[in-house]
Amino acid sequence: MRLQRAILVYTGKGGGSFATVHDIATEPSGAATILPGRPMTAFAALRLARRLMKRREGGFIPDRLVFQDSTALAWWVPPGRRAIWFRCPGGELGAAERSEVVSHPGLVFCVNSERKWYVWAVKGGERPSSDTKLYRAPYFNVWESGQICVGNVELPERATAEKIDAWTGAFFDSWFTHPNVQSELVAYVGGVYRFWRDMLDGKHPEFPERVLVDIDRTLGDMLLSRAGKHDD
Repeated sequence: MRLQRAILVYTGKGGGSFATVHDIATEPSGAATILPGRPMTAFAALRLARRLMKRREGGFIPDRLVFQDSTALAWWVPPGRRAIWFRCPGGELGAAERSEVVSHPGLVFCVNSERKWYVWAVKGGERPSSDTKLYRAPYFNVWESGQICVGNVELPERATAEKIDAWTGAFFDSWFTHPNVQSELVAYVGGVYRFWRDMLDGKHPEFPERVLVDIDRTLGDMLLSRAGKHDD
């Protein structure tokens, strides 16, 4: 073990707290100096707590897992092609029921301790970090907050690292029936029904990331402020 960083915690008379993170400069003699610091974010504090609480027992950690603590589990699904299923009796997609293999953007899913389930989109193919910008997931059955409307979907019994593929499968293997947001779901001429009809018709072999709607939040922001709330 080697000394790597120092955290200084300040408290005020009113009970508030503030922390700064400092790198450490170690001289050949072994003497250590605390260098100038930077504010410690709440997300960094949670990440540190998770590392300090790690136990030796357990299993392998999937490389797509991006966050885990006692309150939430979040994972990344890289962009790629997979089947999607629609049931829209009004025929807005060309038929009452349609299914095709289409391209999808990168996604971040989150399940919290109350089994509330969320999804957001990300751009590019790199594993997201706390600073990664989030976009509205362009799917039916998802509320504006990112919370997924479960309906009659059969969910896995537990939200654990080894179950993330089962949770992802539960999302994509369900029927997408109608938009759940009042605002813009995708930035596409003709709207979201036209967009998915064009996707199903094969007009976009690669997912057009330009249609994703910016929600002005980062992954770190969202995990801290949304994963424990119900916003339908």
